[in-house]
Amino acid sequence: MFPVSTENFNVKLRELYNSYIEVLEMGDVEKALETGVKVLEELLILTRRNVLESIANPTVKEIAVEILLHYEKELSFVKGAREAVRVMPPLYTATVADRALETLSSCINGLFNFAVGALLVIADLLSYTNHQAFS
Repeated sequence: MFPVSTENFNVKLRELYNSYIEVLEMGDVEKALETGVKVLEELLILTRRNVLESIANPTVKEIAVEILLHYEKELSFVKGAREAVRVMPPLYTATVADRALETLSSCINGLFNFAVGALLVIADLLSYTNHQAFS
């Protein structure tokens, strides 16, 4: 059912997230943007593979796809902001960098909560279905 090892992914995600927090605390904006993008990309992969592929109802799947599209659009904004921060003088990019970091943090937390919540519901439904099959 879960094509990606959720445990391995969790370890990798935790390492990336801790690295993200560390560079945020150090004030390294470019590194924080780079690491945050990696975290969000990995979360999107996990959610697509483990949540979307587990949803059978087309209407529910469409809603989940729309949710992921929102996060992908936000990721595109952050990637654009990251490029601007790299090539423009800091005087002009501070506001953009701050907004990108806020967007990243919000998206990482929101998508993580969405994925965990969806996986919990899926696991519950599977356990109920398995219980009914053996009853």
